Amino acid sequence: VILGAITGEGGILFYISKGITEGVLGDVTDVTFTSPTKFIVSPLTDVFVDPNKDVTKALSLGAPAAQAMPTGLTGSCPSTMDCSNYFCVSSAMTKNWKKVNKDAYEALSECSTYFPLLNHGCGSDTCYLEADKFYTESIEGGTILDGGAFSGMGDVAGGIVGLIFSLIIITFFLFCLVKLLQTLIMGTAKKVIMRATNMNDYVAILVGLGITFIVQSSSVTTSTLTPLCGVGVLPVHKMLPMTLGANIGTTFTSMLAALAVMKPDSLQIAFVHLFFNIIGILIWFPVPFMRRIPIKAACLLGFYASYWRLVPLIYILVMFVAVPGVALAISLLYGASVAGGIVVTLLAIGVVAGFIAWWWMGGCYKVVSKEQREERAAEMAAEMGEKPAE
Repeated sequence: VILGAITGEGGILFYISKGITEGVLGDVTDVTFTSPTKFIVSPLTDVFVDPNKDVTKALSLGAPAAQAMPTGLTGSCPSTMDCSNYFCVSSAMTKNWKKVNKDAYEALSECSTYFPLLNHGCGSDTCYLEADKFYTESIEGGTILDGGAFSGMGDVAGGIVGLIFSLIIITFFLFCLVKLLQTLIMGTAKKVIMRATNMNDYVAILVGLGITFIVQSSSVTTSTLTPLCGVGVLPVHKMLPMTLGANIGTTFTSMLAALAVMKPDSLQIAFVHLFFNIIGILIWFPVPFMRRIPIKAACLLGFYASYWRLVPLIYILVMFVAVPGVALAISLLYGASVAGGIVVTLLAIGVVAGFIAWWWMGGCYKVVSKEQREERAAEMAAEMGEKPAE
């Protein structure tokens, strides 16, 4: 949120990741590399679902926009063709359409064939007549599932069944992987974690990073840290650096996946994931005052959760569903009506301000009493190594 507010669209994450990606790949934009994992898994996936990736990519590129043919233009349009519109087809579309249906694509008529004087303004794109017909028949009417056990169900039903089946398989094997890693590694890792309680905070970050890099799952690390923190063995202020290290360590999973395919887009996204976490740590961790904010927020949420078990669920629904959903809805409303967007924005700010005012004017004591809060405040001060407020 902070990075987005400071840099807006693009910004530091975009330019850092783009620069490193270009440095890694150089001038090569398409590296041919067969991942060993893909080599092993692909034959198995083709048994169930064999998608036509060319049609899928063509759909993602979208249809070319229709441009009205200028009136009074000199030309000879065949009676079998519709020459009321022309279409600018980009090089990406051209490359992909040839793969979808080469014969039908080569049968398309360029604008210059019948209208040599047309100033179409397509620039580097190619001007075609009836490109919309090709898109409708060959792409929208194309088959996405070319083969596999689920292809007989059709694209929609087969895709839904394939998605559900794949989610079940992924969930099952991830569960098995986590359990196996916990059995094989986390016994030793627990000893390392316990030693990390007496380490420098920055060393603790490296410990969290190293453990997560080895087990290739931050959930394994955090699932071990959480109960230790819950029983008081691992202080909250020591769990923070190890969790931050785990957040960096888990980015190496996507980094390895991106390096396996060596595609510019996937590699850049992996670097964005990495530097998003690194920059977040640089903002919140080095300054002690800033570091206390997430620690005290975690303690506060834990305090409420100890009295109300639904607090974690409510927190997840509010912060990851309700708030983004409302923000997205308001942004879309601005596109339809600026006045309506302003009114709803002010209304949302008013609701939040009203809730904050109610909370600080005694509403919080209706959730948890003042005595319980004072008792917990003393405990939090002890955990932070501070003196309780008089």
